[in-house]
Amino acid sequence: MTLLSICQAACSTAPVAVPEAIVGNPDQTAVMLLGLANDAGDSLARRPPGGWVSMIREYDFTTAALTEQAGTIANVGGFGVISGLSTTAGMSASIWQASGYGVPNNAIVTAVTSSTVTINMAATSAGGGQFVFGQSDYPLPSDFERPIDNTFWDRSRFWSMRGPQSPQQWQLYKSSVIGRASIQRRYRFRAIRSPAGVPMGQYLSIDPLPLDNGSQLVFEYVSNGWCESYTGTPQNSWQADTDTGVLDEYLLRLSLKYRLLRRLGLSYSEELDEYERQVDKAVAQDGGAAILDLTPNNQLSLIGPWNLPETGFGGVIG
Repeated sequence: MTLLSICQAACSTAPVAVPEAIVGNPDQTAVMLLGLANDAGDSLARRPPGGWVSMIREYDFTTAALTEQAGTIANVGGFGVISGLSTTAGMSASIWQASGYGVPNNAIVTAVTSSTVTINMAATSAGGGQFVFGQSDYPLPSDFERPIDNTFWDRSRFWSMRGPQSPQQWQLYKSSVIGRASIQRRYRFRAIRSPAGVPMGQYLSIDPLPLDNGSQLVFEYVSNGWCESYTGTPQNSWQADTDTGVLDEYLLRLSLKYRLLRRLGLSYSEELDEYERQVDKAVAQDGGAAILDLTPNNQLSLIGPWNLPETGFGGVIG
């Protein structure tokens, strides 16, 4: 069903004229239906705490870093400037960090040219040396709503990632000596601003700084796209009459029906009750249900007493 057919179906049982178009139609009924249809989608998308299965997405991305290269660092205007670099390809301000001779810990790149990089701190030493650069913060998918816990993995190393870190944990690892001892990746969601203070949006920050270019990372998230365009682009609101629902369109129609009756000042208790019962049933059936274990173990166990022999360790069992 499309937005238009959902609205027409809801109107067929209410004392209002059935519109021939919704989006862009100046008719008051069409304008009201569009607003109510958006309310229906927004409300239904938020019902399951873990998100509807149809709105869960997987996001795969790779780390970005430049190989070690020679350069010269000096302080200019109170900030470190690394010049004479052979390449800065792909590097961006605010989401890349530098490491190397005379570079303080967690030095953020604030300006980039073809052969020069400026960091947000003063250099601790001046002169020639070796430098490496890595992307520390990665943009989230355009339809990102919220993450799904325990789905963050470093596939290149077959390790899970630790997080999301709280601000206190993040500073403990970023600012103290114990943070230099780990190679298992940690992550945190942060709002990033440009050097000029302009908001750049929410990013996934990774620590320690990834200096391995091309490592595969993955996580799952709940999308905010409860409907989609005719071409399949996720959307968080109806944009055209041909848009279709990612969520159950029957539930969207039931929600729109009771909202329409309520807005018209008519009785809607039976329609609301039907909607709530159908939503509860859909939530219970969505994605099936796990088998509950009285002694659950969330840790991945590869070796245990079930696959180790009682005798003959290291030898050939005859």
